[in-house]
Formats: sequence, C-alpha cells, structure tokens
Amino acid sequence: MSDQQPMDIEPILPNGVRMMGGHSGVKANRLDTALLIADAPMRAVGTFTQNQCAAACVLGNRPLLPSDKIRTLTVVSGNANCYAQGDLEADALLRKASAALAVAGPETALTATTGPIGVPLDARKVAAALPRVFRNLASVNDFADAMLTTDTVRKVACVRWQGATWLGIAKGSGMIHPDMATMIALCVTDADVPLDAMQRAIKLATARTFNAITVDRDTSTNDSAFFLSTAKGPHVADPLPALTAVFQQLAVAIARDGEGATRLCAVHVRGAPDEACARTSARDVAGSDLVKSALFACDPNWGRIAAALGASLARQGVAIQRADVQIRMMDHPVFPVAGPLDKQALSATMRSSDTLTVDVRIGDGPGTATAWGCDLTYDYVRINAEAPIAYGQNAPVRSSLEMQTLTPVLKKGVLREALRYLHDFDRKTMVILVQADAPTTDDDLALLRLTGIRPIVLRNVGIDTAVAVARDNEAMKIVVLSSDDGIRDADGKVVRELTLATLPEAWIVPGIAEFLNPGGTLHVLNGQVHAALIEELFTDRGIGSMVTAA
Repeated sequence: MSDQQPMDIEPILPNGVRMMGGHSGVKANRLDTALLIADAPMRAVGTFTQNQCAAACVLGNRPLLPSDKIRTLTVVSGNANCYAQGDLEADALLRKASAALAVAGPETALTATTGPIGVPLDARKVAAALPRVFRNLASVNDFADAMLTTDTVRKVACVRWQGATWLGIAKGSGMIHPDMATMIALCVTDADVPLDAMQRAIKLATARTFNAITVDRDTSTNDSAFFLSTAKGPHVADPLPALTAVFQQLAVAIARDGEGATRLCAVHVRGAPDEACARTSARDVAGSDLVKSALFACDPNWGRIAAALGASLARQGVAIQRADVQIRMMDHPVFPVAGPLDKQALSATMRSSDTLTVDVRIGDGPGTATAWGCDLTYDYVRINAEAPIAYGQNAPVRSSLEMQTLTPVLKKGVLREALRYLHDFDRKTMVILVQADAPTTDDDLALLRLTGIRPIVLRNVGIDTAVAVARDNEAMKIVVLSSDDGIRDADGKVVRELTLATLPEAWIVPGIAEFLNPGGTLHVLNGQVHAALIEELFTDRGIGSMVTAA
C-alpha cells in the first residue's frame, strides 16, 4: 500500500505514551477514569464546544492550548462536572493530581469529563484513585471503556502513516450535533509534527468528520477533541490525511452508535457551490427528524429529503433549479424517475442493510460533502426518559418497567448489561441479611438462584453475624436489606459509596476489614423498595450504599 494512503492497523500505543483505565467510584461498577501519561512533554492542540454553558474542563483547557508541554490527559465519565457546585475547583484538583503523576505542574494537564450535568463531582475521590489507576497495566481498551457513558461499544481507530502510529479514541452516543466536536475524542501520534501544522489539521479534520455527524441536534456542554504528538517518530509536515482517516472512523462509529439507533445513515451531497454548502446541506438532511423517522421505518420517502434539503438551502441563501436536483436512495433513483417508483422493493433493500445511503445532486458546482447520522427510534425517547414507556390503547403514554414494553434494541441492551453480572456472579455465594422491617420477595431470591448465585438468607441477626457467615462461606457480597435507603453520614445524607476508612463506627464489626480486603463488598439498601435486590446487584446504577476496602 502506498505511504500516501493511511493504513488501518490493530490499535497500538504510539511511542512515548501510556494509557490505562480504572475505577475511581464515579460509577458504581464500571471503569470511569481514563488516564494518558506522556514520558516527556507533548505538543497538543484542541477544539471545543461552542455551547455557551461550557463545562469546567472546557474552560480550563482552552487557555492551555496550543501547547508543547502537555504531560497528561484525564477523562472522567459518569459526571459532566458542569454547572455544579464546586465544578471549577474540582477540575483544578484533577489537573493538579494527574500532573503530579508526571512530576509536572497543572498547566501540563488536560481534563475531560462526561455525564449528567449539574451533579457535583467528588474530585477528591477521583484524585485519590489516580495513583492506583496509574499503576494499572497499559491498555488501550481499558482507556476507551473508561470513557463510555450511554455508548454500547468502545470506539477506537488506528492507522499507520509515513512511518508513524496514529491512535484515536472517542466516546459519544447522545447529544451529538455539529458544533465542535460533539463528543470527547483524541488522536495521539508519535510523528514529529509541527505545532502550527497540528492546529491547521485539527480544524479541517474536525469540520469534515465530527462536525459532519448528527444524532439528535443537541450540542453538549463538554465537547472536546484533542490532537497530541510525542514527536518520538519520523517528521511529518502534513498530518491531515492521517488525522482525517482516524477522526472519520471515530465519527462514523459515533453516528452508528446513536442512542437507540438501528441503522447508520450516510448523506452525500454533490454539485453545491462550495464544500461548506454541501456539508451544511448534507448535515441538515441527516438531522431532519422526519427523514430519520422515515429511515427507521425503511420508508423511501424522498419527499422528506427534498423538503429538508430545500429548507437548508433557503437558510443558506442558495438558489437552485428544480431540473438540477437528483435524489437517490440506496443507489436507486427516486427523483426524478421515468415511471412509478417501486417503493416496496426499495424498502426491502433498506431493511436488508444496516447502512442507509442518500445521494443528492443539486447542480454542477464543485462542492461535495458527506454527513453521517442515524435513524430515530422509539428507544431514543426511552433511553433519554430514563425509563421505558408503555402505550395503552385508550390511555396516555406512561412510564413502565415491564420487559414486554421494550423494543428489541432496548431489550438487547438490558440483556447485554445483565450478562456481565451473570458471568461475574455465576456460582458465587452472597449473604442476604433481611432485617425484620425490610421484607423481600421469594421471586427475587429465586431469580438469584436461577442466575447461578448461591444466596445465604439470614433474618433478624446482627451485621457481625452476617460478616462471620460470609467469611466462613467465602461469600463475595453481603447485602443488607434494611428499612433505610443506605448508610448515612453525620449530616443524615445517604452515602452511595464508602470505603473501610469512611465507614461509620456502627458498622465496624469484627472481621469486616478481613471480609472487604480480599475484594468483598457490603451493600446496604432499602428492602421495602420493589426489586431493590435486583436493581442493586444487576445494574450499573445500583440503589443503596456500597462499601469496598479502598
């Protein structure tokens, strides 16, 4: 293959950097902290959201870049650290703690956070966990997994170009719309690239890739894209081909993984007055709710495409002639056509593919561009409403948690999440302590047994007895079903995650340290809540308090 064409390779770390992922307690049971450490100062550029309610990480990164002395990048998922009490202080603490790992100052540290807006981030907990994350084995996959929120797959791309390695990683599934960068993404290379060339390349590559995707026309407060160079490899004067190749793979992966999506949609526009017009037109067609809904139904409704295209051109002040417009779907002409359009056959073609293509020509101009999006499904609303929705024939839309109300896509997601726990819990012993005022159901316990768990149920005994039983039977968990929502601190607030060092004295009983230290966990939750036991054990969110050794 020519050295002038980037070549896809299996993901490997470029020379001069280490990447690892770990758990710092922002999420209950998933990797949530990604850490990149450079052996020496890196060159770095970035581009960020234009959302005026920008997160603390964006506000902190903007004045640092471009730079030739960056040492670390820390990504925390599960909390946006945006418009929350203490968000600026939390971001500053993350920079100081990560930079210390590289024996450098906070001005050498970049941060990125992603998750719910308006929720305070316990940065002290994350900062305390960073040295432990740093000691983990270098792993591209762990780094990528630690970035994910509502994503269903990790997003990694890697190419070889002019003797150097170019590794890209991204996260993004919802709140995706062009306005830089519509997600968190990075490309790190060991090529020796001049800083001014990096700056030019990231702007153009971003415009052609991340700014050409749309899922829901919402631009996040935390959108960030970084381009990093360790300069440990050969000199590359123009990084644009490699950077564009990496960013395009990541952008398409984000669009394909849109929340609730079943199909990727690629819209190609040709014949526009210039590239900017073509890009905007393609993006507007891909982002039209009516077009996206038709694509979900595999309905070749080209009229919606024409309407979205015409509205976009009007907003841009571009006039076209009807005779110049041509529209194709799945490479089939739909406008104009000589005779009747066989919609049934075209719909069948659409149903047989996981990628739907729309090609539009609007004239003879030089402008050409592609935008990527996805279909709009019922599950998008379900996911963003945080609860499934049931539809009664003569009743209003209502929230429902019944499995039969889920569409196949959401059912698959539920089962995929549960499968991880089934694998981890198979043939493991758990002690379930049911207090007198916290009933549990036989159905919950029966489900535990069906999944391979060996529950030991204790009633009306103290936590010391539960600990002794757990240690004697090598149990992995103790679950206390109480009448309260969890363990409360001195101010009466329920604490979701605790360690042995922060556990209130009332819970310090003989053997608790020995039980926790090998990896055991203590869970305290309200046993009067329906299916509380299942929600605590089989979901990432959990419902009560969880205690670990550290």
